[in-house]
Amino acid sequence: MIEINLLPEELRVKIKTKSAEYSTVTKPAAFSQEQLFVYAIPILLFVLVCAHIYFAVISISKNNQLVALNRKWVELAPQKKGVDEFNNEYSAVSQDASLAQLLTGKRILWAEKLNKLSLNLPSGVWFNEITINAKDIVIQGSVISFAKEEVNLINKLLENLKEDSEFSKDFVSFELSNVKKKNVGGYDIADFILTGALKVK
Repeated sequence: MIEINLLPEELRVKIKTKSAEYSTVTKPAAFSQEQLFVYAIPILLFVLVCAHIYFAVISISKNNQLVALNRKWVELAPQKKGVDEFNNEYSAVSQDASLAQLLTGKRILWAEKLNKLSLNLPSGVWFNEITINAKDIVIQGSVISFAKEEVNLINKLLENLKEDSEFSKDFVSFELSNVKKKNVGGYDIADFILTGALKVK
């Protein structure tokens, strides 16, 4: 059947065809590689900037901690000096206490030995200093002889001490370690040092 539409063109009812409807539907455009690269650069730059800021903050924090620790160390320096001085004094006192304990534990023995030293002292010989510790005894003395027999007098003292069993029983050895001669007021004087090594007990 043939239909004739005599209405003007502008008043005619337009019928959409399926092909027209399909033609109006467009597929979304896919991301091209150029667009992906353009978006990736700002993201990468943003990540790098964030990482830089993070490490900068960490570095500043560590630096501040180091400065604080250095300041605290400087503040504690006087206290450390006081502690070191105390430790040195304590060490000296401890050594003196050990020596005192040694002498106290053997006070009769050392009293006898000092008495023996006095009894065996030849004429013209005298002691200037006697030092005792846990390992040995050191005797510093001087001798004068008008007959120029200073060395003989020192050897006589040494022999007397070695022959005295009560004195020498606690020593491994007792030897003359040094002799120096000097002239005082026209007289020859010899300074000597005797060293006795104690037996380990």
